[in-house]
Amino acid sequence: MRKLIIKVGYNDTFEKIAERYNLTTKILSAANDGKTQVEEGDYVIVPFSAKAIHTVRPLETLKEIALKYNVSVEKLKKDNNIVAPLFIGQQLIILDEG
Repeated sequence: MRKLIIKVGYNDTFEKIAERYNLTTKILSAANDGKTQVEEGDYVIVPFSAKAIHTVRPLETLKEIALKYNVSVEKLKKDNNIVAPLFIGQQLIILDEG
């Protein structure tokens, strides 16, 4: 299983993060030394199974990336907590649909 380190965003909770990545809070807690609470700006380790990790290239769009991996733009945004434009070198996880 791979691990992703994410920065907790505004209004994120431990439960929301677990739900976003299809995890139980117990699994997420175990990956984070028993931690069960987070605040904006904290970093959280998220274990996951993914189809791929994609590194954004110059001029790439979410739509192009979504088409490449056969996932919806909305799912790609949700799975990666995208609220701002993409940046070159940004790594996106590509999770199975579901």
